[in-house]
Amino acid sequence: MIRSTLDLDMCFRLFSIIKIQASVIVLAFLIINLFFVSSNSYARVFISKAEALKLAFPDADTIEKKPFFLKPEQIVAIEKLSKTKVDSKLFLLYIGKKDGQPTGYAAIDTHTVRTKSQTILVVINPDGSLKYTEILAFFEPLEYKPTESWIDLFKDKKITNGIKIGYDIPNISGATLSSNGTANAVKKILAVFEIVVKGAKKD
Repeated sequence: MIRSTLDLDMCFRLFSIIKIQASVIVLAFLIINLFFVSSNSYARVFISKAEALKLAFPDADTIEKKPFFLKPEQIVAIEKLSKTKVDSKLFLLYIGKKDGQPTGYAAIDTHTVRTKSQTILVVINPDGSLKYTEILAFFEPLEYKPTESWIDLFKDKKITNGIKIGYDIPNISGATLSSNGTANAVKKILAVFEIVVKGAKKD
């Protein structure tokens, strides 16, 4: 009788241990699942490069990809005009053409916002004014992503007229790094176009 009682008590203890372990496993599963759902909310590719270029040049017969290797004096001029650091000597420009004539220009820039990257497309009119900007990918939390209405404020602006965050373009409260990163990329690309592309035409 005593042995039967002990065996029953051990069974209850064993059942309790198994129950606790099962609860831990379920909790761990929920945490892992929540982690992956949260991580996926960071990684967002909104539109591919190929799709973005088609939208950038809807009337073009061809889209030409042209690399430019920036000279030291060009880099100095670009940084002075844009008030932004040039971090690469290679600049890749896409040119939309219809009947052999440029209908517009575009460049893609990828930069780090805080610890993760953002990729934007900047489309430029033949006169050097900004046609529009599109965020292609954003890997930071989405609350830091610049809004479309804010990005639209750059439309029709030229680098020669000056683009200053906090003055010409308002800053984004709570998203200073992403707004500055976007603005710097836009200014740099507009300045490269002004110095390299339009500069070559003047020469």
